[in-house]
Amino acid sequence: MTAPSIVRRLRTYVSDAQTRSLRVQLAKERDLTRRLEQRVADLQAANEGAYRELREATGGPQFDAAQPVGKWSMRKAEAR
Repeated sequence: MTAPSIVRRLRTYVSDAQTRSLRVQLAKERDLTRRLEQRVADLQAANEGAYRELREATGGPQFDAAQPVGKWSMRKAEAR
């Protein structure tokens, strides 16, 4: 009768080891996710800051009243 209890203990040990391994892996993945989310937030803030600076320097996008909608401004075409 000791064989079934040994098998049961072995199964429990293996199951517990797998559970611990998966918990460690999950913790690593959560940490990676947090770091990546922080990086995305930092890049988004930098992007918004650069857009804000560009808008302040150029006055932002504007329509050329002398040009019909959907046409390139001649000044913009000459600048290229």
